[in-house]
Amino acid sequence: MRLRPTPADLLAFAAAAALLAALHLHAWGGGGPVVTARVETPAGTRLLPLDRPGTYRVRGALGESVLEVRDGAVRFVDSPCRSKICVRSGWARGAGELVACLPNGIVVTLTGPGGEYDAINF
Repeated sequence: MRLRPTPADLLAFAAAAALLAALHLHAWGGGGPVVTARVETPAGTRLLPLDRPGTYRVRGALGESVLEVRDGAVRFVDSPCRSKICVRSGWARGAGELVACLPNGIVVTLTGPGGEYDAINF
């Protein structure tokens, strides 16, 4: 015996799919435009505007790291750490993204409206 969906079943399925799509876009949809990069160091916090390209030197626990800002994104150009993972991590572009040189104690977080989540727990 084969069951066929009723029109009410199809309507319920369509409503559930639309709700899931809306929730997905709300939680994971693209972050808004990035406004600043918040640079946290052992000495304090500094804000870098991402609408002005430039190279910035930031002192950390091991020495001086060099950050580059261009086209609304930021990256590590150089750092005194041994592994250089921060330099190889590339550009951070979206609100909520971050790049860090943990041995040097520098964390750069991009801020702006509608930052993306990196995890959701219940």
